[in-house]
This record gives sequence, C-alpha cells and structure tokens, in this order.
Amino acid sequence: MAKIAGNKLNVTLNAVAIEDELTGAELKLEEETIKVDSLASVGPERVVANYDWSMSADGNADFASGQGDATIFGMVGSSGVSLGFDPTGASAAPNDPNYDGTVVLKSYSIKAGVGQPVQYKAEFEGTSALARNVA
Repeated sequence: MAKIAGNKLNVTLNAVAIEDELTGAELKLEEETIKVDSLASVGPERVVANYDWSMSADGNADFASGQGDATIFGMVGSSGVSLGFDPTGASAAPNDPNYDGTVVLKSYSIKAGVGQPVQYKAEFEGTSALARNVA
C-alpha cells in the first residue's frame, strides 16, 4: 500500500467529526510487558499482560456548538464516549483500518497568544477494548 498524507485522518468523538480543526492526533497503545527473569535466564524473559491505549489531539479551536470545544468540554465528568480514529479517512477495509473504542477525557487546555490562533490540546484515555476494524 502506498504511503498517505496525514490530512486524510478522520476523528470522531461521540459521533462528532473534529478532524476539520485538528492539526495533529496520535493514537497510542501500550502493552504491559512483565519481566520474569530467573537466575537461569540467558537474556530478558517477559510475559505480556493487559494493554492500555490513549489518544491525543491538537487543534485550532472552533467554539461553534457541535464542534470540538463543545464536544470535548462536554466530556468533563463523563463515564465515556465513543471514539473513531480512521487514519486513511476511508471506510473500514483490509487496507483501511478504523480504530474504535470508548474514551474519557484526561486533560484539555486552550492556548491563545498575540498574533497566534487560539489552539487546544486534549488527551483521552481508553475505557474499553480498542477494536481494529477492517470490514
């Protein structure tokens, strides 16, 4: 498959598309790798346990109702909303994985400076299994 430009990404939070204001986004998955070395080990030995995942986003603030700020701020105190992370911008297919799960808001900041756009940063943590859909 050919490499693609980062401008194809689709991100939805609680069914609200926010990619039109994003300047960057990252989906991160971390597995627990527990060391189980023994005195007889020749090198490191590990077992894999559970995993954790998160998503972060940077964007140009859009304060209109139904856009990023209203959607993200609406997550304060929420027990979780749906997240769709589609890196190719296409529907799920064998060469177009879509990652879906449920997230809670970890942090949200808004920054403004003289002569600069008003921007935000948001961090979300997974509260369910992360699904990689290809169909």
